[in-house]
Amino acid sequence: MGSTNNASAYVGRIGGLAVGLGVGVAILAGAGAAWAEGSGSSDSGSSSHSSSHSSSSTGSSGPSKPKATASSARTSNKLTVRSATKAPEATAIPKAGAASAAPKPTAPKVVTKLLSAVGVTTEPKGVATSQRQAAAVATAPTTIPSYPVGWVTGQANNAYPGIGWPQTNNTKGFGIYGTDLGIMWENGLTGNIQLAFGDTFSAPGMTGDWRSNVLLLSQDKNLTNGLTLLQTGYAYQFIPRNSGVLFPFLGSEVTVIPTSAISVNNEQYVNYMSVKSWDTPGRWTTNYSAISMYDPATDKWVLQRSTIRSASWFGSTKPYVPGNQNFQQAAYVLQPADQVAEGDTQYLYAFGTPSGRAGSAYLSRVAVDDVNNLAKYQYWNATTSTWITGKPVAATPIIGDSTRSAGLFGPVIDWANNPKVLGGMLGGLFGAKTGGNVSEMSVQYNDYLGKYVMMYADGNNNVKMRYADSPEDAWSAPITVATSATYPGLYAPMIHPWSGTGKLVDGNGNPDDSTLYWNMSLWGNYNVVLMETDLSSLKATLV
Repeated sequence: MGSTNNASAYVGRIGGLAVGLGVGVAILAGAGAAWAEGSGSSDSGSSSHSSSHSSSSTGSSGPSKPKATASSARTSNKLTVRSATKAPEATAIPKAGAASAAPKPTAPKVVTKLLSAVGVTTEPKGVATSQRQAAAVATAPTTIPSYPVGWVTGQANNAYPGIGWPQTNNTKGFGIYGTDLGIMWENGLTGNIQLAFGDTFSAPGMTGDWRSNVLLLSQDKNLTNGLTLLQTGYAYQFIPRNSGVLFPFLGSEVTVIPTSAISVNNEQYVNYMSVKSWDTPGRWTTNYSAISMYDPATDKWVLQRSTIRSASWFGSTKPYVPGNQNFQQAAYVLQPADQVAEGDTQYLYAFGTPSGRAGSAYLSRVAVDDVNNLAKYQYWNATTSTWITGKPVAATPIIGDSTRSAGLFGPVIDWANNPKVLGGMLGGLFGAKTGGNVSEMSVQYNDYLGKYVMMYADGNNNVKMRYADSPEDAWSAPITVATSATYPGLYAPMIHPWSGTGKLVDGNGNPDDSTLYWNMSLWGNYNVVLMETDLSSLKATLV
């Protein structure tokens, strides 16, 4: 076991964040200190699965509303993908929904060859521009209300907001009194929805057994009365701390937090961040981000060292690569298999943000066979409308572009992050740019809308939703789906992967396709609640 770590500083840091979110009263009402032991320094995590498949619910039913039926929704939306033949790197995959009638301008052959040689995938600007204009044609609502369905976690959630909401699950049996996040993905093997949570405590006031992360399961297909968890016994930490990865003498780590997860070719990947310190409210510093992969032979989660992205010069034992500071938190979305032409490459898209909630969102992609090979990742440069291989510093903001970083040293930070200044190497010394104000993200392809859907909280701590025809296209104007005025202390919206796919049903067994279900964390109760958003009004505006 590792050395004992005092969690009181950690809890105090989160308390500062809560005050910054306008919910300091929740802290004053009883957040205490906690102690926890480190989980060792091996790459392998604890056992993550249980043979128990019983399903029980201890809470009352949540609100039930009539649902519109989507005739275009898939009846089978498998996340298990076929092995795809790799396409040449210089060949761009046609964007979903692109107009086939318009001829594509082509670059001169000499230029194309030169760009291909340095890992640049060319994409005609005329096509990209027409798609961006088309995305803005329809008038979409600026606000769509969302409603709480029921608590996913907790035992006695009696703080505001949330008083009287249905307690769908009592998570005492998991050793969970308080937790957050609830990142969801279908594992592609058993049809289970897996849920990854962040810092977890077994007793009130953030005390008791502290685990940096836990993993739970669900098979519930009727979410109109809440998301029911499978009773799998005590929840142990599944992603361990890996002290051997930290930079010698200078490295320190307070926790390891999942940020996204996906199943590809029946392999389970969880992206996580190693948190070095909790700073001012909404700000924290990471050592690195990396992928932990499930090993069915040992029933453990194992760090894939090839995927470590050091956030700074001294973040980890792996050398800093310019631009990796912008991929410390992730949001995965798999390109739908039925949108990939036979013989073409299927991609996993990986959105990234810097540590904290002040940065912009960037975009990368990788072939489904190369998830653990960072050298094969391509980065979207919106300025040139090209994918650039192996150079994260080439990625430009896709959401939340900032013209100037905040603070007295903002201009210095911006200068240090400029790829034209020493190739962006100084970004590893001064940190990532700020001002984009994109927080924890979740992205999904929604069959009901026929669009990619993104959710995140903005600088005002309101949950925003956007949509696009493809991840690299221009995203729609933000639609507000929840506000901090209604739900003080909200953060981390996480989309349920079966939303809009045809896999969910309502209480009468009818298809429930028009509802977007998502998990929302609330600071006051420090737990996760399932939310619902009816997308039928948005669907009506799309062409």
